Amino acid sequence: MQLKISSVASLFGLLLVSTAPSHAETDDVARTNAPDAWKKKIVIQLMSKKEFPPGAIGQSGTAKVKFVIDRQGKLISREVVESAGSELLDAAALRMVERAEPFPEPPAEVKDERFTFMLPVTFTKQKQVPWAGGQWPESWVDEQRKVDAKVHGICRGC
Repeated sequence: MQLKISSVASLFGLLLVSTAPSHAETDDVARTNAPDAWKKKIVIQLMSKKEFPPGAIGQSGTAKVKFVIDRQGKLISREVVESAGSELLDAAALRMVERAEPFPEPPAEVKDERFTFMLPVTFTKQKQVPWAGGQWPESWVDEQRKVDAKVHGICRGC
């Protein structure tokens, strides 16, 4: 069974839809939603394991990852099928999938023994914060200079 998730935006859209059937729904309708609820659980689990690699500050890109799981939720294989343009980002996308294991088991109505997923993992540029070795914003530096000048003007050698 090939399951595709087209974009990160659609992943978050899936999270917004309630997976619990209302009291007015019949058991048949609720059962047809079970595969969708299972996929949503997988997406939530994956996104909770996403981390931006510290060495990739200032980089961005989308790595498309293909992975296969079995009925017990065990990861069988994973690979980058489309690079983000950065080895660090590609490796982070693979680590995200590895950390998400074990995956939720599929509902009974999903009969396959193995499941293939394609997932785009988007990383956006992140700036390193000053207290972790990054640059202070120029406006902050200018403001600190003004404060220092006032303090030195009042104190004169304190």
